Amino acid sequence: MEAKTEEPNNKVEIAEPEPKEQKDSVKETEAKTEENGVKEDKKKKKKKKKKKGKKDETEETKKVNTSFPEEDKTKPATRAQDNSTLRILKNWEDGPYKQTVYPTIPIDDQYSDGNFPLGLVVPYTGEYSHRMSAPEEKKKEELLEVQYKCFRKAAECHRQARHFAQRIIRPGESYMKLVTEIENAVRRLIKANKTEANLAFPCGFSINSCAAHFTPNPGDTKILQKEDVVKIDIGTHYQGYIVDSAFTVAFDPTFDNLLEAGKEATMTGVKEAGIDARLDEIGEKIQETMESYEVTIKGKTRPIKSVRNLQGHEVARYKIHAGKAVPTVKGAKPEKMEEGEVYAIETFASTGKGYVVEDGECSHYMKSSELKHLPIKDTRAKFLLKLLEENYSTLAFCRRWIDDMGFEK
Repeated sequence: MEAKTEEPNNKVEIAEPEPKEQKDSVKETEAKTEENGVKEDKKKKKKKKKKKGKKDETEETKKVNTSFPEEDKTKPATRAQDNSTLRILKNWEDGPYKQTVYPTIPIDDQYSDGNFPLGLVVPYTGEYSHRMSAPEEKKKEELLEVQYKCFRKAAECHRQARHFAQRIIRPGESYMKLVTEIENAVRRLIKANKTEANLAFPCGFSINSCAAHFTPNPGDTKILQKEDVVKIDIGTHYQGYIVDSAFTVAFDPTFDNLLEAGKEATMTGVKEAGIDARLDEIGEKIQETMESYEVTIKGKTRPIKSVRNLQGHEVARYKIHAGKAVPTVKGAKPEKMEEGEVYAIETFASTGKGYVVEDGECSHYMKSSELKHLPIKDTRAKFLLKLLEENYSTLAFCRRWIDDMGFEK
């Protein structure tokens, strides 16, 4: 189920536009002679045939126009990228980049020595600053280097998939096309191989009042609109070591403060995190940052609230939600982050009540890591479970992926 924010009063201000009214079809009378009726039928068939031909031609043209040129699969790309179409997101700065415009070169081929980019490092400060320099702490870090390389490989895959996603996400594209392209990019970059390396979960594509956990199901035909606010959530993993990160896209400057609030609150959580950090204090700092913002939509100023029942979470190997949660508001129980734990810091900004409810059709599925044996008798159900275990283990999957495996209902 996707999580949708509850809104005060009536509808959310950023709701999808209402569909246009459709005119009732006009039925023709049949008060004609049989001869005339036959002639009329023939004419109608010809007209329908012509219309169908035009429709097919239009659809084919649209398909060609929205596909990626073949040369983009071999044309070298630059890391520099103009993101001015997307609100708040910064441009990508230039630097070493061994990728094609349409990403086709796997991460392994770009970094054959296995030394993947380090990414953002947030240092410890104050009384914990010794963790960055003490010899015994450095020795501990060296022992974890094998794990870190798995994380860095998955992180570089995520970074390049994110770079690609921010280039293709535009109004007028279908949800289905965008998530499919992003997921396929991840598969090529990570050299997807069942549970060895793959997506950690389906690409999240949550629109407007849908806060999280939605991906298009088979048959979805919805189109991204200029006034939409969309949350793109991408997960990658290598040998079960998961990188879980999301970003929000809007095209209308109206939502700048909403995006800025979420971005700053997330960075507050990242800076406050670390060994011995208290989770309740992190939640309080996140809420303080988030709720220092407000946004004006259609002339009405709304306070921005931190969604209290969606949280960050501990991440374990092949387990996206493990153990402890990272609160986004004050008042949580006083637990501490401990050495060896891995966390995804997640925040959710809302113009509503700051509370989500489950709504809509389910789009994410996952086998419980607690279940060791499932007593299934149905042969087809057993076969499906075997397929899912071989390809995803205890990681999330969706109905689109089951269809892609060729499993028929």
